[in-house]
Amino acid sequence: MAGGNYHLQTFGELRLVDTSGAVVACPERGLLILVFLAASERKVVSREKLAALIWPDREKSVAFNNLRSTLRRMRHLASGDGPVLSATEAEVALGPISSDLADFEAPNGSEESFRKALSLWRETFLAFADLPPGRYAEWVAEKRRTFTDRLRNALIEGEGRFSDRATPRTGCMHLLELDPADTAILEILERASRGPLLEVASSKALLPPVPSVRETPVGGSPLEIAPVPRVALLPPAAFGSDPMLHAVSAAVIEDITIGLCSLRSMSVVAPYTAERIREAADKAAFLEKHDVTYALDCRMSDQGLFTQLIFLPSDQIVWAGRFPISPVGLLKQREQIAYHIARAVTHRVETGQAEHLDYLAHPEAYYAYLGGLRHLSGLGLPEVRRARNDFREALRHKKDFAPALSGMARTYVNEWLLTARADEELLSTAERHAKSAIGSNDALSAAHREVGVVKLYRGDLDESLFSLEQAEQLSPHYADVLYSHADTLVHASRPAEALDKLERALSLNPLAPDAYLWSAAGASYFLGQYEECIDFVQRMKDKSPADRIVAASWAMLGDRRRARQHRMRASKANPTFDVDRWLAVIPFREQWQKDLYREGLKKAGF
Repeated sequence: MAGGNYHLQTFGELRLVDTSGAVVACPERGLLILVFLAASERKVVSREKLAALIWPDREKSVAFNNLRSTLRRMRHLASGDGPVLSATEAEVALGPISSDLADFEAPNGSEESFRKALSLWRETFLAFADLPPGRYAEWVAEKRRTFTDRLRNALIEGEGRFSDRATPRTGCMHLLELDPADTAILEILERASRGPLLEVASSKALLPPVPSVRETPVGGSPLEIAPVPRVALLPPAAFGSDPMLHAVSAAVIEDITIGLCSLRSMSVVAPYTAERIREAADKAAFLEKHDVTYALDCRMSDQGLFTQLIFLPSDQIVWAGRFPISPVGLLKQREQIAYHIARAVTHRVETGQAEHLDYLAHPEAYYAYLGGLRHLSGLGLPEVRRARNDFREALRHKKDFAPALSGMARTYVNEWLLTARADEELLSTAERHAKSAIGSNDALSAAHREVGVVKLYRGDLDESLFSLEQAEQLSPHYADVLYSHADTLVHASRPAEALDKLERALSLNPLAPDAYLWSAAGASYFLGQYEECIDFVQRMKDKSPADRIVAASWAMLGDRRRARQHRMRASKANPTFDVDRWLAVIPFREQWQKDLYREGLKKAGF
């Protein structure tokens, strides 16, 4: 190995390796000393400076003792050419050692050297090291800026020599993630990506963004420019047996990313990052860590590529589309799909500036709201009440926050269902919050949905269907709205239609809340499909809320033992449950549904 028997890796995970690639034991602070010396021109530094850099929070005498101890623990690191570190009473010097820093220190301008430097740069200099505070951390930040500048310059100077257009495109996308307004890099990207996709950028979008001004308190800072929305395009996971179709769908997302990188109205998360955040389950943490405003979620199925654009601060689907992909004419399909998706995303992000500014002004309200949504994915009373506390917290930060008002309404409806006591006050409170949400934002489909659900449980099925149809028109791909619409159809004595709509909801939201499956179980029961009803419940994470309908299904199938087991579990959770009193308040349009449900429950022993 050139430069001795040891190699220092500084990008990504910091470590020292030997000629075989095995990691060599070395104190972490010792590794930080090696990095500082390897990146210094003289390769020699005074003990006093090193001690102050590496142990800034220790007294001088303690820092010197720590340095001596660290150097002593590294004495075994030596090759035939000498020790990795040598020290006198006054100075510490770097010995024979190679490092990945050489890929930035001596670029030769070739395409291969640029690719290697880009690969390292993406890993980030000292990405995972526990950096000493103060001057060392500041030095690392400056080195990172230096490496970025070198990479940028190498791209600008080497563009004409690159034979593969993918090389400058990839470099541009990563650099634009840091600075979306870098004119020189935007021009390189445009030259490397000429095609119809870049035409999605309107003349307005290609101009430098107009500063967005937010009000500031009297005596506050000068006019504040709001950052542009940040968009993450999440590539689809592998699907089916045809790898070509998945490869095309992934290429479509890369094409769109390139096109959107040319816009000044948004910044785009690089594909490398998007691949790693695709599976993030916690949207609030996802949003906070990566500052992402919109996520384009993509999925492959037998019907082709399904995409939906989610405004993450409120977890709202603002656009969705489905595009067939077939083995015939893949290249043309790829271009057309990329063009249409890019146009839709560009239009929605540029027209959603008011929502983005509202999020910037009230981030705490949005984070609390997302926490409430997370709790609402369960169906137990403790989860419902925790969700309500989160929504109250959101309203404390923004009292007219429509999504949180709508969320409050849902908690009261869910409590009404779970307690099964026909408490009219819960429904009244739910309706009041839902109407307040509509008053704040009449385009919020979730609020119309909550009004529809309240109307359902009050027995006004026509009004319920009207509100839910409004909600579905506002957000035709919003899975929660489809689920609630389907639930009302079950009560309106149209279980087959309900099941079709629930299957659509489940295709849009494969990791669906238990409520979807519970409703599908109900639709199956009223179609006489008792085994399918039980199967839907078995897919629920928390099966206890559905114990009654499972007991009724087993009873209708003639399995009294299993029916009794589920009846006892349901009775333990709600010992005051009474079949006739409950059926008197649950609305069904036609009497046969009540009769069928009563028959199953009575056979089960309720």
